[in-house]
Amino acid sequence: MKKKKVLRYLYNDLGFPIILINAPMKQIFGEWVLDINLNSLQKEVLNALVHKPFFLTGKELRFIRKYFEMTTTSFGKLLGVTHPAVLKWENEQAKLNPTTENYLRLYVLDSLHAKDKEFRNLFREISIENLVNQRKDKTHDHPIEIDANDQLIAHA
Repeated sequence: MKKKKVLRYLYNDLGFPIILINAPMKQIFGEWVLDINLNSLQKEVLNALVHKPFFLTGKELRFIRKYFEMTTTSFGKLLGVTHPAVLKWENEQAKLNPTTENYLRLYVLDSLHAKDKEFRNLFREISIENLVNQRKDKTHDHPIEIDANDQLIAHA
């Protein structure tokens, strides 16, 4: 079986663009496909979203909700809002307030069994003031970049 690495691979299968750096590929029946563990990739994406210095997009919120297998109602209950509010966030008709967004990031970190140090680092990294200030600037809608290192390879 032939294998190769692609320097930058645009991956869209989680609902929003992710750039995989050094993406491992393998050839199956003459076609090149990613050779990654999708569960590991999803956890890496969650971690990247938690540390993203900008507001989460509606598609990223939907990914988080679906990763945790929550309905819009249960996701709303977690964040103290209604089902229609979650739909508005996911459809980008409304934004989370910075406090709710920080709570969601902490929830994700806790669910991933992060260490105490990671919580402190997140508190220092993501300030509510920076989130509010960047909301006015629409130039931060860049794909997340993840280094597809050996931990993501499906058949290591």
